Amino acid sequence: PDRGYNMLALASPAGTTAPASASSSSPRRARPPTRRVAPSSSRGMISTTPSGGPRTWDGSTPPVITSDEPGSWAHDTVSRRLREDILARVFRDNADVLASGTIAEANLRALDAELAAAATSVITRVPRDGGPDVDTWTQLCEPHLGKTWLEAPWLFAEFYFYRRILAAIGYFDPASPAFGHDPFARDKRAGLDAGMGAATQLARRANAFAEKRQSGSAATAEEVRLFLMVALWGNRMDLSIWPEDGGNEGGGTKGDRAANAFADALSSGEKYLLSDDSQAAARLLLGAEGPADKRQTAGGTKKNKNVSIVVDNAGFELTCDLALADALIAGGCASRVTLRVKAHPTFVSDATVKDAMDTIDAMASSADADVAAMGARWRQHLSSGAWVLVPDFAWCQPQPFWSLPEAVVTELRSSRLVIVKGDANYRRLLGDARWDLATPFEDVTCCFPAPLLALRTLKAELGCGIPREKASKAAEKHPVDWMTSGTFGCAQLNAAPAGQHAVASLATSLPPDASFAGGGRQGKGKGEGGGEGSSLLILTERERLDLAKTLVALANASRELARTLRSAPARSSVTLGSTAGGTRNATGDDQRKLDVVADDIFATHLASCGGTRWYSSEEREAPVELDASGTMAVCCDPLDGSRNIDCNIPVGSIFGVYRVVPTLGTGEGDGVAQCTQPARSQLAAGYAHHSGATTLVLAVGDEGSAVEFVLDDDTGAFVVAADGAPLRCPKRGQIYSLNDARFDDWPEGLRSYVTDARRGENQTGEQYSARYVCSLVGDFHRTMKYGGWCGNPRPHLRLQFEVAPLAFVARAAGAVATDGLREDLMANERGPSAAHERTPLFVGSVDDVAELLTYGDVRQVAKTYAL
Repeated sequence: PDRGYNMLALASPAGTTAPASASSSSPRRARPPTRRVAPSSSRGMISTTPSGGPRTWDGSTPPVITSDEPGSWAHDTVSRRLREDILARVFRDNADVLASGTIAEANLRALDAELAAAATSVITRVPRDGGPDVDTWTQLCEPHLGKTWLEAPWLFAEFYFYRRILAAIGYFDPASPAFGHDPFARDKRAGLDAGMGAATQLARRANAFAEKRQSGSAATAEEVRLFLMVALWGNRMDLSIWPEDGGNEGGGTKGDRAANAFADALSSGEKYLLSDDSQAAARLLLGAEGPADKRQTAGGTKKNKNVSIVVDNAGFELTCDLALADALIAGGCASRVTLRVKAHPTFVSDATVKDAMDTIDAMASSADADVAAMGARWRQHLSSGAWVLVPDFAWCQPQPFWSLPEAVVTELRSSRLVIVKGDANYRRLLGDARWDLATPFEDVTCCFPAPLLALRTLKAELGCGIPREKASKAAEKHPVDWMTSGTFGCAQLNAAPAGQHAVASLATSLPPDASFAGGGRQGKGKGEGGGEGSSLLILTERERLDLAKTLVALANASRELARTLRSAPARSSVTLGSTAGGTRNATGDDQRKLDVVADDIFATHLASCGGTRWYSSEEREAPVELDASGTMAVCCDPLDGSRNIDCNIPVGSIFGVYRVVPTLGTGEGDGVAQCTQPARSQLAAGYAHHSGATTLVLAVGDEGSAVEFVLDDDTGAFVVAADGAPLRCPKRGQIYSLNDARFDDWPEGLRSYVTDARRGENQTGEQYSARYVCSLVGDFHRTMKYGGWCGNPRPHLRLQFEVAPLAFVARAAGAVATDGLREDLMANERGPSAAHERTPLFVGSVDDVAELLTYGDVRQVAKTYAL
């Protein structure tokens, strides 16, 4: 399918501070569940973490849907439906607490008047009505104060409307007759009753599944998938768009619509799926594939059997969701299912703790034996702790899911899989923005904190991950309402959200006309045109997208390698020492086991990112093609200093990123030509340094700075280090770094320089110290921090895998790299003659390297040493 490359959905840290979800106590409920978690008071704190969300190639986001476009579903919702359908129902169904002349009735009449003039009525703050979430709502309203209801973002207007209803009736006011009163309770009860007939069919299937598991038969992916489909099509049961007769569309009984939804799941649902990852999700839940069934820890890996379901609607949809939760426990897919529900009523049908308990009680007390048996099993799940009901105000608010409160993010991060139900939740996954429909779901949801499965029937004019041909066919069948009627559905999986929004921003935050390496393609327009002799290279949107994806993949590979290195001593037979039979790599070096592991980690991450075509590694004889649709080539030393692993000395990884150039060699399919470009043709380069902490240093573009990141072990994200200042190498240092034991083999010029530096008989008059780790990344990183120079005077280091990337970073850090002949390796327009060409390297402070070169011959002849 068309991957929609005109839209990038990688993360950027640009944005405002994300409001947290305030919660200190949950609303009054009829009866507490046996096992539930009340909203935490810590959620009242406002997050200080910058919001990072998906971005297009240039760092922007697609436009957010507003309600001021006549003829759109959003316009109809805010200009008519909220008032004529929803608010009218509130008046009708709550006459007992909305008597004429009461404060609640007057408040609702005022809200009704606002909606009647939605084109001119403006957004105001939510009244301070005693709700624990008022401070959060004050912040949420701030950007929209003074906008009309139609000008405000559509998703904000809807959530705001329902929160205003609660404020109007006094839901949070203990003195109000409507304190804790659900204004949509009548509709919810009607929906639950209407679904009892369909629940009979569902119970038989659920009971048979549970009994089969009890007999010792293993669950199959197709069985688990069936319950995912039941939960998906149950999403048609959104009461806010139901007719007032409770679902009696086109005649028939009151429960026809619920029964039809279940029938769709069992039979005809397939033809209405626009995107279907349900089979892969079922295999993931059964542990048959994917990385999401494990969570790495400092001591290795352990199974994670927790699944979260972000619940949407009450009524029959909730019954379907609980059937899925039941199947996950019975089938061994989860040891615990956390049902994440709303902290208060919203969107008419959205489920609260009370709605979940009412549904379980209705099933358990049913006169139908099958339904009652299913309900009894559900009660047992609650009492045993296999199910946990967790309400939160975060699910009642409009902020995008990449701006969820940190406490919620932490909880979700512990889940093996998060199943997000329904259209309103899906809109929050997308920031309610108009992404190109073909934009990959994995890209748009790259910032979600855990593996994600979205189950949605389309009820809003937005989406992603939908192939263009399927969208066209749906529009042909239902030209008026294919995106809003709930007829079509999606089951979309992101088994490993990429994250790393700070890293991606290095590519997405540069100006659209930022210059990249000259010498690849001449031009002044976005990769095209340009005057004769121009050396500017400006990337196309697609290339900028692929560059960002490649950087994220390199960051995630570095993270995985860091965890592998941390646990290596505990798994020494697997990861330490040389490979079996004393294998040597492409350049004749003794190949360590971790060299091979690291190489596989980088290749795997780059292959799955969708942006990298060619991968060339120190551990491989020739470049390998990873993705024929990618536009980037990566040259990498996956594990520099691997001999140090056995004794726990710092090591690193080094990488350079190039653009695939159609005119090189025999074309884009010539991997050798693409991976032997000059150092100056790099678009980006960097290294990971694994020591007491894992740091990642990246530089992007001709004018980009060297930026240092540190791995946050709790979140798995690389965050900008310390004060955020770019990494800058001092013009002078007082350290030289190379193997002094080779002094007698050095040429006269190098011996003279070192002798003078030791004695202080140099240009500075200061005595220099020697520091040498024998890990190139470690010595280089220290040099960039404190100045001086480091390197190797003999032709030992690989030009393409080590020297060129570090020269690129050095330039960005204000340092310089030379091979002892040329003053600046980055000025060299010649690439290596072979992929594994070796060279000397002297890199560091500009003045120190310049002084070194005044001593003449500093390059040692090639020589092999035992160690």
